[in-house]
Order: sequence, then structure tokens, then C-alpha cells
Amino acid sequence: HISSYFLPPDSILASFLYFFIELKLLQKNSPLKSKNYFWNGFRRNYLLTSMGVEKSRSDQTLRLVPKHLTSEKDVFCNRELNMKQIEAIGFDMDYTLAQYYSSFDLLAFEGAKNKLVNMLGYPKEILTFPYNSCNFTRGLVIDIKRGNIIKMDRHKYVRVAFHGNKELSSKERKKIYHASFMHTSLNNDKNFVNMDTLFSVVDSVLFAHLIDFKDSNPEKIPQPYDLLFNEMRYCVNMCHNDGVIKDRVAEEPEKFIMPDHEILPMLRRLKSEGKKTFLLTNSLWDYTSVVMNFLYKEGGGRIKGESSWLDLFDVIIVGSCKPNFILQSNSALFRVNTATNTLTNVIDEEVSMDHFLNESKVFQGGNWTHLHKIMKLSSGDRLLYVGDHMYSDILRSKRSLGWRTCLIVPELENEIKTHKDHKGMRKYVNELRARQYDLDEYTDQLRLQILREENGAKAEHLNKELDTRMVELNFIKRTLSEEGKKFHKMFHTYWGQLFKSGYQDSLFSQQVSSYACLYTSKASNLVSMSCSRSFRPAPDLSVFDQLLDNSERVVEDLRLLRDRIEQQKTV
Repeated sequence: HISSYFLPPDSILASFLYFFIELKLLQKNSPLKSKNYFWNGFRRNYLLTSMGVEKSRSDQTLRLVPKHLTSEKDVFCNRELNMKQIEAIGFDMDYTLAQYYSSFDLLAFEGAKNKLVNMLGYPKEILTFPYNSCNFTRGLVIDIKRGNIIKMDRHKYVRVAFHGNKELSSKERKKIYHASFMHTSLNNDKNFVNMDTLFSVVDSVLFAHLIDFKDSNPEKIPQPYDLLFNEMRYCVNMCHNDGVIKDRVAEEPEKFIMPDHEILPMLRRLKSEGKKTFLLTNSLWDYTSVVMNFLYKEGGGRIKGESSWLDLFDVIIVGSCKPNFILQSNSALFRVNTATNTLTNVIDEEVSMDHFLNESKVFQGGNWTHLHKIMKLSSGDRLLYVGDHMYSDILRSKRSLGWRTCLIVPELENEIKTHKDHKGMRKYVNELRARQYDLDEYTDQLRLQILREENGAKAEHLNKELDTRMVELNFIKRTLSEEGKKFHKMFHTYWGQLFKSGYQDSLFSQQVSSYACLYTSKASNLVSMSCSRSFRPAPDLSVFDQLLDNSERVVEDLRLLRDRIEQQKTV
């Protein structure tokens, strides 16, 4: 402390003085004698003082940086992303900027039932089907040829399968799907439909009811399962296009759209920090204006310098027809007259002109080349697109154009909350898994020793030890099976964790890690993101890495684990 009054804290002499004083104090008061300890302490002090941090304040300064605790509002990173290099940030609207109540999906469900009966002649009993949305979740795959809904792990192994609303037994499931997906591209196989978005929940609920009804009344619905699905999908799409859904939302938006008070601050922050912003949605202008006007009003409305929500974006493209917007480069672009809702054709040569946006910045249709020219992008990887649809928003834009991507996963809130609420259960299951692995290794070693000791007292002792350990191993397997199922059902009664299938990553999780640079539960979570932020992923851990970590692990309370196992044995 005294030396800081006489010597500059960043001088080498001061650093040596700090080092020798610390050395003397440690020799007098501490049992630590390691030269490496003293040398590391010296290097640390020299580094801190070189940074202008006084030794007397260094520990206090380091403690001022709080440890980050994972929350439902975090933005998670799969691929390193430097926001300084991003020139433009775009957003989808439905289920991205705008989140919907279940009453929104119910409009599609009821509308599709009515169309099946009144347009396609299906039995009137269909009108009584209930909308039990909690039976299904996103990330599943619909096998339209067999009438099944399945969940796969990242190896495409089917872990859970339902025929309609009835769960298939393990034997039934393995008979149908054993190793059948190893060389199947689910994106190109017409017999399988990925549930890529929350919109798909309506499809799965209605299709499951139709399967059950067809199986019980084959004479009333003679169509095969795949035709049944296609007709059902046609009716759901009609509801999105003919006003059954959107007219009702326009009448009472507060009944269907969730207000989000962080959307406007998030968009304003991006603009204030110099980023170009755009809205790219498949919805047409009339519906887009309803939704965005509601979000703008509920978010607090305009501030000084704003006339409407349009000022939050540099460009708005509606009716984009994704994924064709991304896959094709010859779709025509139209300018939207927002007052009359009429369209004017845009000549491609106009797009590159500086005054192009002076007349209006709302467009319909077009393709990715128009967007890149309007935003004056140097390359696709200078654009970050935020959306909820795994295929249309994330996978295709990543593969085809090299866009940086951020996936919106509202289910993350429940996933993280459940993990936090049941962390004791999770720890117990993980310890059981670790114990199982140790026992597998140990029993293999015992078998090898028994082979080498053909007879004698030692061989007899080894055989008894092996029998004892095999009893314990079989018990842990049974316990793990029961406890693992309980843990997974805490997330979803039928399908378990969204990002897991059994103890493997789910197919959905594998897609997220492959195609989403970032992912988060809500678009408004980006309000905490600085445009100078560098996102860094957690280290990739191979099985080899994890086993090395596990070999060095210290079981914090193995006694409690053993006590719990013994209690279950007693029961």
C-alpha cells in the first residue's frame, strides 16, 4: 500500500516490489512454497498493474464482475458471431415478432374442421374433435403414409411413436422403424413432414384425431392416410388465406396476439446503433399492418422522431413466399401502396438507385437478390435473419445464401424453468448414468481377470465380486429407466425434452446446432444485445472429451446417492 504512493502502479519496479513483499508474507504466513505459485502470482500482479489496476484494488475489481446465471431470456450461441460485422438485421413476423395465444391456433383448427365437412364431405362427427394442443410439440415428424407421429434422436433413431393419439409399444415401434432412417433425407421425402414451427401443432392434433376416427370407422373415411393428411393440410392452408383466421384477428387482435413491451426498445436500439433493419414475412400487407399496429400500440406507441411502426424498419417485404424467396432469383417485386393496398410492378434496374426507397419502402414478393440490392449488402454473411421456422427461415437461408441466423424457440422458457425447478432430479439421473458407466467398465475388468485366473481361490473371489456388481448394475439400469422417464415427463407428458430424445440430442436439437447461429425464446430478448457484442459458443465436447472430464470428476455427495439407491432397494 505504501509503495503505491511512491511508485507508478504500472512500473516494473512496483511490480517487483509487490512480488517480493507478497513473497515474504507468504513465506511467513502460508504453507504454500511452490515456485510456480509465486511466479504465477507475480505474472498476475504485473498483468493487473500493466492494465492500470492497483494491487490493493485488484481483487475487489475482479469481484465486481457478476457471474452470469442462465435465464429464460438468454441468447444462446452455436456459431461465433461478431455483431460489428453485421450490416443488416431482418425479422419474420408471425411467431417471431408476434407471439400468439392458443386461441389463434384454435381458429385454424375449427376452420379446417368446417372445411373438411362442408367442402370435402367428411363425416359430421369430425366437428366434435377437441383441440388438445398439449398432446404435441414442435420438433416431431409426421409419417403421413403410416398415420404416425414420431420423435427421433440426432441419429434418426425413433425413440417415441404415436399412431394417432395412441402410443406405440417399444416392440411395435422397433418393428416399423428399426434403422429405417439411416439414409433418409427427411426434407426431401414426401412421406415425412417435419413439424418445423408452432403452426404445425394444429396439423398434428387434427391429423391424430382423423387417424383415430378412420381406424374406428374405415367405411366413413376410405382415404389412405397420406391423402387424408394432404386434404387436412389443404383445409388448414385455406384458413390462412381466405380470412377465417386473419379477419377475426383484425377484429379483436388483443384476444389472439401477445403484447411484448420489449419489441420496440429492441428495434430502436438496433437502429440507434447504426444497423439496417427489415421485415420479411409471408403475410400480406393488410394482415401485417394489423399485427404490427397492435404491437406498436401495446408497446407504448410512437416517440419523438417516429410517425408509425414503419419507421422502425428500412425495408418491409410482405407476401414473400418463403422459402421460394430464398431459393429463386426470378420472382417479381411489387411496390405496395399502403393507403389503397394496391401493387405497382418494380423494374429491376430501379432497385439499385439511391432514391429507390423515397417513394415507399413497403414491397411484396420479390427474391433475395432484390433484398441484397436494396440493403446494399456486400455478402450474405453480413445479414442476420431472425425467424421461427426451421426450414423456411433458418435452414434454407443458411444453406443457400450464407445468412447468419437466429432461431426463435418459445419452448425454451419451459425447458429452462423445468431444468431449474428439478435440478436435483437431473443431478441424480446424471450420477446414476456415471455410476452405470463405471460399473460397466469395472465388470469388464473383472471378466478379463477371471479369464486370466482360470481356477483357484482368487478366481472364486473374482466371480463373487462380479455377481455382486452385476446385481448392482441391473438394479441401476432399472432405476435409471424409471427415473429417466420421470425426468423427461417433467418437460412434456408424452414427448419429453425438446432438445433431447432419450439421452441423445433430438433431431430438432441437431438442426438447431447445425443451422442456427443464435437461438433464444423471444425476439425481444435481443434488446440486451449490443451491436458491438461478440457471441461465442461453448466448447464442443466430443464423447472423448466428456469421458476425460468424467474421469476427473468428484462426486460431491456419493453417500446421498447410495442412500437413495438403498432406500429404493428396500422399497
